[in-house]
Amino acid sequence: MIKILDDWKDSEEPLFLRARLVPNRSLDGHGTKIVAGIIACGFLLPIIPFIGSPIGTTLTVFSGLTFYLFLALLQKNFQEGHTFEEILISKHKITVVHKERNKEQKTWEGNPYWTRVEVDIRNAKLKNYLTLAGKGRHIELGAFLSPDERIELRDKIQNALAKANSA
Repeated sequence: MIKILDDWKDSEEPLFLRARLVPNRSLDGHGTKIVAGIIACGFLLPIIPFIGSPIGTTLTVFSGLTFYLFLALLQKNFQEGHTFEEILISKHKITVVHKERNKEQKTWEGNPYWTRVEVDIRNAKLKNYLTLAGKGRHIELGAFLSPDERIELRDKIQNALAKANSA
């Protein structure tokens, strides 16, 4: 998901683009609690007639372990959602910040005049593989975005670079 940020007050010079790229999330925190509640009820309701019997105890143990595994995997999935990339384009500098959960933040800087945006539509790894080229390096952008979002991002970056180079 591409989020265009308008809070440019902390910048020394005007920004032509400030975008944050985040993985698409189908559920927010509230939706996750609702789904977990529905699944818990789904595990609990079939056990009610067997409470107090050995079958009920066995069903409770296995349902509890299954529900715990579900919650643990859901938590891991949520933690992976803390990945982001932030792109800042001003007249004199383009900065890309890439952050993954529990990994160190990587920052790339370049001059907007020499930076190129490239999309490889025939890449075997990703459809519409998006890279920025400059300072003798190519960096990947938005690997977690959909192919259409990568094309949209390319257009936004090209527009911002054109504005930065003409200013």
